[in-house]
Amino acid sequence: MTSSSTPSAPPPAQLCADLPDPTALGLVTSGNDVCALVASAFTGRHLATIPASVPTDVHRAVGRARTAQQRWHTVPLSRRIGIFRELRARFRAERAVLFPALVHGCGLGSLDTITELHTADRYFPSCEAAARAHLRRYRLPRPHLNGGSGARCAPGHAVVTSCTDDARPLMSLLEGALPALLGGSCVITRLSARTAVAALRMAQHARAAGLPDGVWQFVLPQGRTATWALHALLAEHTDARSPHCCPATPRPEDETLAAPGLLVVRHDACVPAAVRAAVPSCFGRAGRTCAAASLIAVHQSTWASFERAFTRAALHYAAHPASRTALPVANAERGAAWAQAARACGARPVLGSPQRFAPRPDALWHPVVLAASSWDGAPIPAVPRAPLALLVRYTAWSEILELARHTNRHLGMFTRTRSSQLQPQFAGLPDGHLTLNAAPRSGLSPRQALDALQ
Repeated sequence: MTSSSTPSAPPPAQLCADLPDPTALGLVTSGNDVCALVASAFTGRHLATIPASVPTDVHRAVGRARTAQQRWHTVPLSRRIGIFRELRARFRAERAVLFPALVHGCGLGSLDTITELHTADRYFPSCEAAARAHLRRYRLPRPHLNGGSGARCAPGHAVVTSCTDDARPLMSLLEGALPALLGGSCVITRLSARTAVAALRMAQHARAAGLPDGVWQFVLPQGRTATWALHALLAEHTDARSPHCCPATPRPEDETLAAPGLLVVRHDACVPAAVRAAVPSCFGRAGRTCAAASLIAVHQSTWASFERAFTRAALHYAAHPASRTALPVANAERGAAWAQAARACGARPVLGSPQRFAPRPDALWHPVVLAASSWDGAPIPAVPRAPLALLVRYTAWSEILELARHTNRHLGMFTRTRSSQLQPQFAGLPDGHLTLNAAPRSGLSPRQALDALQ
């Protein structure tokens, strides 16, 4: 484990002294004494104490949301867009404050934090464009049906629930809330201790931008039992769940396992381009995203050159201090166990050692790369959300079809062949998130989210 060169920690007073009052922003509490303690993922220093939610808070939040939605769905789309344009402007102005909140609160490395902020900034205009295009399909012939405001409202859900992902704290927060809010729904977001500080910062700016009270609320469970209980209550009492790319489970122990993403390097692929895309896809955010390409299938004609270039690039990526993201203890433990099991099945170590996944609170990652000349066809076990990569050599397309049966919906393929010529070969492959000559990316587009909410 590498423990040096962690991001410098600003004093907690600078990061959280002006943290907004959770009650004023709709983080509903019932006066219980249970609190979630937020500490820096890198230094362990105390950042904030946030009141935790209990089941009665869910009922209160849903009631407030239903009352607020009666007014919110009559607000013209132009007004909603104006609020979120102001939110984007405030977000841009406060990125210097959000940066340490993402680093220390969520455990993201500097490089991953910059990527998260940049992606979030681009999400606002794309969400606005999708909302305009989506609501044009639901024009009402008589504006007075909408309270005389002239707003055009699509049929949708009144109260929607969403959740955040610790590996994508800001994007999961926005993807779960913005499309639903622009569509006229109210949102209740289930936070975690890791995402609470960044979420409260965004909520503070949303209220300042003009978002009415009760339209966007938060609940923060404390402990595994409370997480499951609040998740069940939200599912029961809200109208729908905001769509997510790969829905997270409310059980933290299940969050560390997932079917691997698949990246295919064909015989006619550009090896340097494939390597440049594969390394951050495997190891970015400590390999915790659903689109992490933990399984890389390489054609035998490009096997040697890809293995050399990938190993060299992975070592260089890991050596850069800005790329180091904190890895949760459970992920580290299961990552070591999975790597040892893969070695027992015949995979040889190329980079790193499974024993280097030392479980400790500030565990920083070091990538582990394994290579297998062939896989015997046995189901590939669920890969922990950790910086792991398994290189598999293939010779026939039927081997890719077999591997695809044991992977998730994210598929990336590097080839010089035109997509029209590849269509017959895509039969049987997961096509939910198919990308050509690029690594798979997590997240749903705003258009997909809006369509799913109708």
